[in-house]
Amino acid sequence: MTRAEAAATPGFCCAVVSGRWCSCRSCSESLPFCCRCCRLLPSEIMVRSCIFLVQCSGLVLLCLGLGAIQSYALELNLTDSENATCLYAKWQMNFTIQYETTKKTSKIATISDLRNVTYNGSICGDDHFGPKIAVQFGSGFSWIANFTKKASNYLIDSISFSYNISDNTVFPDAEDKGIVTVYDSVEIEIPLNDIFRCNSLSTLKINDVVQHYWDVVVQAFVQNGTVSTKEFLCDGDRSSTTVIPIIHTTVPSSTTTPTPKEKPDVGTYSVSNGNGTCLLAMMGLQLNITQDKVTSVININPNSTNSSGSCHPQTAHLRLNSSTIKYLDFVFAVKNENRFYLKEVNVSMYLVNGSVFSIANTNLSYWDAPLGSSYMCNKEQTVSVSETFQINTFDLRVQPFSVTEGKYSTAQECPLDDDTILIPIIVGAGLSGLIIVIVIAYLIGRRKSYAGYQTL
Repeated sequence: MTRAEAAATPGFCCAVVSGRWCSCRSCSESLPFCCRCCRLLPSEIMVRSCIFLVQCSGLVLLCLGLGAIQSYALELNLTDSENATCLYAKWQMNFTIQYETTKKTSKIATISDLRNVTYNGSICGDDHFGPKIAVQFGSGFSWIANFTKKASNYLIDSISFSYNISDNTVFPDAEDKGIVTVYDSVEIEIPLNDIFRCNSLSTLKINDVVQHYWDVVVQAFVQNGTVSTKEFLCDGDRSSTTVIPIIHTTVPSSTTTPTPKEKPDVGTYSVSNGNGTCLLAMMGLQLNITQDKVTSVININPNSTNSSGSCHPQTAHLRLNSSTIKYLDFVFAVKNENRFYLKEVNVSMYLVNGSVFSIANTNLSYWDAPLGSSYMCNKEQTVSVSETFQINTFDLRVQPFSVTEGKYSTAQECPLDDDTILIPIIVGAGLSGLIIVIVIAYLIGRRKSYAGYQTL
């Protein structure tokens, strides 16, 4: 029997709990707190996927995304007829797809919820076919990676991704229908008996599809059933990067407060299309990342930050990147045909320990303003992307739609900048103080008048 052990859990895998695999048997018997879904699939491939509540040494970890689209680690341990491991892989990925609607407008769909996947068609390989990882998810979505052997090396030969544009949930109002497949010949060459590792973000762009991969560990043609400990690193992990200056503050509680840091410099960014400038942005950016009870505060230096993006009738996209930030995306959208707002933030960046921090949230609602105007907020404002990632903005002004002659339109000010709300507060406080003074003076006067009629 060929067996695949798969773990699809947000942030970390459920493969090992207290040193043991979280499988169907352990979930139902020895680990009753692990909620799992186990089923026998065609070709006798057993997939074990757990979205679970783990309780260990009094620590409770709730493995659910809290408003943000978290990435889900996939893990596959493929065994041959003798129950020996022949292929091992663990990785994270997501997809963004631009498509045309029935209204002749462009929309972007993001696919990152990979909790419920199957691995039908994954094989160890034989004399005729090389090893293959096949993943199925959603309604008609699939992803395949093929491997080949070349002398003393093996190759990640090609990657194909198929998506069902007829799925109205993922692609609302899509004009086209059916299954669309994109294919890329990646040809990454790895020495035999080495395990390939790539924590860095890798991006494949084919037509309207952008594929993101990170935290990748894979070995095909595993020798003697034992996964190698000798690593072959991708170019991104081998290349040196500038270390981001970070201030660390360690606190005993689970909620941390960043060490105060100086106000970031204000950067000016823009996006252009064939008709000229279509997006304007000016802001100072400060990133707050919390990992393992440690909060990192990072000021973005606009002098070393590049900007790019795209503009469409219903969406606009601003991307910032630098030597340490793979991408920081701000996606704006139109609502009710007369207003715009910040709908989505995606980030992937290197941390000082060499790891890659990636997170996305496609369900935000910030920086709301009428179409044809800009949004402005000079005071410090916080965009909460997730519990572990927030962005503080300073001296913000942004206009993602209807830019005329490369200039900002009239600004819609944020409530923090609106000093008019202070006027009634000040007037009310003044009147209250005046009333208190009058009452005190009245009481003192009454007391003195009574004192004049006292008998001797």
